[in-house]
Amino acid sequence: MELFFDLVFVFVVTQVTHAVEAHPGWEGLLKGLLPMIVVWWMFSAFGWLTNAVRPDVVPVRLLLTLAMMAFFIMGLSVPYAFEPEGWAFPIAYLAVVVIHCVVYLTASAPSARRAILRNAPFNAAAGVLVLIAPHLPETWSWVCWAAAVPTLYLSPFLGRIHGFIIEPHHFVERHALLLIVVLGESVVAIGIGAGSPPSRAVDLPLALGVILGIAVTAGLWWVYFDGDEVRAEAEFERATPHQRQMLAYYAFTGAHLVMIIGVILVAVGITDAIHHIHGHVSPWWLGCGAAIFLAGHAIYRAMLKSGRITDRVVGAVCVVPIGIGASFAGWAAMTAVVVVLAAIATIDHRLVSRRRAQRQDQ
Repeated sequence: MELFFDLVFVFVVTQVTHAVEAHPGWEGLLKGLLPMIVVWWMFSAFGWLTNAVRPDVVPVRLLLTLAMMAFFIMGLSVPYAFEPEGWAFPIAYLAVVVIHCVVYLTASAPSARRAILRNAPFNAAAGVLVLIAPHLPETWSWVCWAAAVPTLYLSPFLGRIHGFIIEPHHFVERHALLLIVVLGESVVAIGIGAGSPPSRAVDLPLALGVILGIAVTAGLWWVYFDGDEVRAEAEFERATPHQRQMLAYYAFTGAHLVMIIGVILVAVGITDAIHHIHGHVSPWWLGCGAAIFLAGHAIYRAMLKSGRITDRVVGAVCVVPIGIGASFAGWAAMTAVVVVLAAIATIDHRLVSRRRAQRQDQ
């Protein structure tokens, strides 16, 4: 049920990617990412929810299905979220807040029920800000959106919210599966770039672009999925209940948001690079997207002590200028990012294998 539920978020990510592609520049970027950041808060909240309430009873499944419908409507409304005709976005968001709260109140742990009652008003307040934003002058509209994000992401501290129950194995696995699904967006971007007008049969340049695009996605996947899940789960197990809640907030709700933003920008960059395989591409999308993903994974590792972060930080610093320098052609930009990601993954894998061999010898 949870993996099925995650498919809706992929559609939201796809819509955000298209919105950023269609309106390059800071304003278009913010108008694409701000709705996604708001959606992610509630989508991540459902990961916390299904950690506390099993989704295998009929009423819960029905309510989760209703929430899926609301998330899908939010995804459809992303391009219009800043316009008065985009009223469906905040209404669907507020519906999700209500469903989330209602299901959470069925949790067996009293502390979790008390925690959601303290948290729900902040979730609803952000929805109200987004609801009124399009009907205000432009400056005040931006102010409302700028206020909605900290209202959500600072709510655990503003409301002194604690008491949520975190089960380590489920929580780690849940977010790993979600990231796999999100990485699927960068694979979809390859097909979008290949099928963009003028459409043509696969020739050598297009085949090269597809190969490099999948190599970029594989690099992101390898950076994340190389044993981190096991080590993160072990750190979770050692933590106290309050520490688990903070780790879940910083390493998963927070750091995974950073990585998802990175995947979105990489997907935009792949589409651009394949469409202009021999021509100049944006100097920012691929390099900045990869850097943001690496920075998010460094935060994740630092919080959970699940591995080295030096190579992630160095890679994030290096990949932006390297990507800019390679922006003279799509194939060069993708190759540059692949080289950086391959170096990070190879170094990390060899160091982990060496430490594992040393422990076995001892």
